[in-house]
Amino acid sequence: MDDFVISGNFPGIVTLKKNSHKMELDQAQFFQILVEHKPKIEEWLHKHGALLFRGFPLSKADDFTQFIESLNLGQFVNYIGGDSPRDKVASKVYTSTEAPPSLHIPLHQELSFIKKFPKHIYFFCEIAPSVGGSTIIGDARKIYESVRPDVRIRFQEKTLTYISNYYETSLIMRFINKIQRSHKSWREVFETTSQADVEEHCKTNEFDWQWNKNNWLQVKQKRPATINHPITEEIVWFNQAHLYDFNPRLLGFGKYLGAKLLYVKKSMRLHEIRFGDESRIPKKDLYHVMDVLEQNTVAFPWQRGDVMVLDNILAMHGRAPFKGKRRILTALTT
Repeated sequence: MDDFVISGNFPGIVTLKKNSHKMELDQAQFFQILVEHKPKIEEWLHKHGALLFRGFPLSKADDFTQFIESLNLGQFVNYIGGDSPRDKVASKVYTSTEAPPSLHIPLHQELSFIKKFPKHIYFFCEIAPSVGGSTIIGDARKIYESVRPDVRIRFQEKTLTYISNYYETSLIMRFINKIQRSHKSWREVFETTSQADVEEHCKTNEFDWQWNKNNWLQVKQKRPATINHPITEEIVWFNQAHLYDFNPRLLGFGKYLGAKLLYVKKSMRLHEIRFGDESRIPKKDLYHVMDVLEQNTVAFPWQRGDVMVLDNILAMHGRAPFKGKRRILTALTT
């Protein structure tokens, strides 16, 4: 397979570049190479979890869509049920999180809190940040092994309950989101204005839900903390309990205090995490997990036109803080 030059410039990521000894590729030729070499690319993805394609003729959202369609690892899925702030660019392409640039987003797998989670996630660099802004990644197999055995066993045996609270319309929330996008309405999360559609989605995905005062929606999802990969059968750390906990380490002390003043009632907080029996998770356990994630984080600088493909079970991802412009697009397949 000499159409690609393989390098390991960034630990934990296999980089595929155009073979300089080959004549210049146009887009059609590149997409055809993806089709022809799909089995080998899948093999690499199952081995390494993350592949970075660099130096190929990709420059805009449509090119990114064609890349995913040519690679054909699965069917596109919407981000319905996810509540990270982002914009829809095309029918199945979104911006990556629009959370404040100063916020460090720890490693996690996309939508790991729902039963029908995506198998792959893709990132495309349309505008590379000048300072920071890496899409960080980590090997979920190594993270599983690195979590202290007593914590790992506790999470596995008790499982997890994810709790989310979404408003319908709120002048206060609208004002807060104008200042800093953070808390989506259920209309944005489920991409509908129909309560019946929301309930149907919840039934399909085995969510528990209830409508509260002023049409606030609470959603609960019980999920395992670890799973086995369906192809490699390797066991991995597969949850985002640490992102659902309300704590100063995640938010930063200033944002934590502000959120505490805003969300006087727990029933208004965007997220809460408990064990499967709804008992509290010790803060020290969650902080230990965050330590392990930090120790297993890999970062690389984006270049315009880069595409990164992740096996969403084997590889976790997050985002480093940044300054200036940054536009990374993302899509999901199952």
